[in-house]
Amino acid sequence: MPSKLATKLEQYKLNEPVKITDRGIHYQQNYNIAGGQSWSNSFSKTSNRAFNWSRGAHGLRHTYAQERMKEIRAETQEIALTIVSQEMGHFRPDITLTYLR
Repeated sequence: MPSKLATKLEQYKLNEPVKITDRGIHYQQNYNIAGGQSWSNSFSKTSNRAFNWSRGAHGLRHTYAQERMKEIRAETQEIALTIVSQEMGHFRPDITLTYLR
């Protein structure tokens, strides 16, 4: 992460972590940055308002994975899947296959 971005991110760090539950999953939130269902809903509403359509936040992830796989010129598909998986925060290449459907 670029140091300028890291510095900006640290401005949103909470003094104490907060426990939250989103869609039945428990998380520890360390930064005052929206996420989960509320962020997903906000993304869809904004996309619909700006473009009159939305595939939702998860649709954006699918599109990103598909486009990145086309862009990456790796020796093998497994290497490309590993790269995209890491970029998406999964760190499991097999999960990336789900996004390529």
